[in-house]
Amino acid sequence: MTIETTWDPRELADAAKMNARIRDPARTLSNPIRISGAGLSKISSIPGDGSYRTLKWDTSETFGAWTVSADEAFTTPQSGTYFVTADVTALVPANPTALRLVCISTSSTGAEREWLRSYNNTLIPRTYLTCSLRGLVYLAKGDRLSFRANTPPNTDPWEISSPARPSGQMNNFSAICIAPEATSL
Repeated sequence: MTIETTWDPRELADAAKMNARIRDPARTLSNPIRISGAGLSKISSIPGDGSYRTLKWDTSETFGAWTVSADEAFTTPQSGTYFVTADVTALVPANPTALRLVCISTSSTGAEREWLRSYNNTLIPRTYLTCSLRGLVYLAKGDRLSFRANTPPNTDPWEISSPARPSGQMNNFSAICIAPEATSL
């Protein structure tokens, strides 16, 4: 949506121009392109070997023609600036170090970019820990958004899913387009 930003002197305001300048932007902002997901029961743990685990979400809800790929990558329908949030809760192993959560975008050419990174190293062994990230990212149309978690090497795995606790309430993400058609952050 391109909005004309100037008025000519003595220009009359017709319905088409008023709709383009007032109604259409308000409609876009009141019902933005968005996606959210919850639950990580498809993976049981984050390995303790330092490798990243791409998170596979149990459910996702979209508005605005997002494409979902294997419940782990989400293709953006429109370029813009997105406000992204994610929370992952895991059981701290006996020999803890830190839990890391990252937000990655992958372009149509396969180039990856890490936008957001969160660490949580305030750990109490054998308790649950939530690692959260929040921030702005720029996504071009067709970019794939995904989330990954890892721990430093030489630790025990961090349990994510357990029958004893509902994964959908403790693990979630969202992305909301707050600046449609932006060209950068």
